[in-house]
Amino acid sequence: MYDRWVMNPRFRRCALALALCLAATGAYACAQTASPTASPSPAPSATPSGPSDPCGSILSTVNRPTFTTGVCTLQTGHFDIENGYTNYVTTGPGGGNDGTYPQSLVRVGTFDPHLDVELGLPSFNRASTGGTITSGWSDLNVGAKYELGYGARWLYGVNTVVTLPTGSKAFSAGNAQFTGNFNWSYAVNSVIGVAGTLGFNAMSAYNAAGSPQSYFAFVPTLEVSAALPGTPNQLFGEYAEFSQAGPNLGGRSYFDFGYERDFGPHVQFDVEYGFSPTLVAGQKQHYVGAGLSFMH
Repeated sequence: MYDRWVMNPRFRRCALALALCLAATGAYACAQTASPTASPSPAPSATPSGPSDPCGSILSTVNRPTFTTGVCTLQTGHFDIENGYTNYVTTGPGGGNDGTYPQSLVRVGTFDPHLDVELGLPSFNRASTGGTITSGWSDLNVGAKYELGYGARWLYGVNTVVTLPTGSKAFSAGNAQFTGNFNWSYAVNSVIGVAGTLGFNAMSAYNAAGSPQSYFAFVPTLEVSAALPGTPNQLFGEYAEFSQAGPNLGGRSYFDFGYERDFGPHVQFDVEYGFSPTLVAGQKQHYVGAGLSFMH
């Protein structure tokens, strides 16, 4: 999702100094007592130090705008606010246009630098369908993320989200939703990275009868990113597959492409374009979006 892969420091090497003791008469012997001014040589570490945690920069930390959830958490004493605007276009019967903003996600580090807590604030939606305009607010969600571990190239963790049906009926799921994700990333080299999420979702939406109906969706994603020269910035491309697009509906896939750029250590800009080639209930989708995130 970003150039999260920071080159790890090499292991430090320890050198041991040996004192040679020469005898004066052709024989030799080592001194039996240490010199009063000499210091004992440090013992080598039983286990060499491991790679450092690649998380910390804003590019490594911000989640948006991909379907893939990043592994990195907000460290102790830090927080971020991630914001964006997306315009969705649905073609086919009953299609229309839906703009949603500010998509604000507030994340706060905890006493554990590998754990953060997250609050997804309701977004305002304005949809135009068949000449009719509908507006309202989306649902509130709360969550937490934990970075399980990392290696010289690997990084992996989990997160969970609970969405509460607080929004307007036209933009609410109608029931509580529950998400559990396993997230990972791998640095192929200093330029190319791959990442993904395995998402397990108890979702909800209004069915054809106008009643909220829960359903399960498995959502795997795969993302490839390429770091560009200069200021931390990168391109990304992503594939996401929803095993179920809604109550009593089949699956839906998405392709997502975008650009991310840091403006110093505290501000990040992103822009994206995505589309779904899958025909669901006679409809297809595409969208454009942009975002601005701040980290302290």
